[in-house]
Amino acid sequence: MRIYTCAFCGRPIPPGTGIMYVRADGTVLRFCSRRCFVSMIKYNRDPRKLTWFVR
Repeated sequence: MRIYTCAFCGRPIPPGTGIMYVRADGTVLRFCSRRCFVSMIKYNRDPRKLTWFVR
């Protein structure tokens, strides 16, 4: 069993949870929550500039 990390915040993603997003070029991005997914894909936010970001 492999534990992945979130592509946005870097938190570990427990098995059976999270969102997997595949870009048109074949890159696989995994997110721990919808909050991280929307922040990166829809709003193109930089995680280093957010106060809730923990990395």
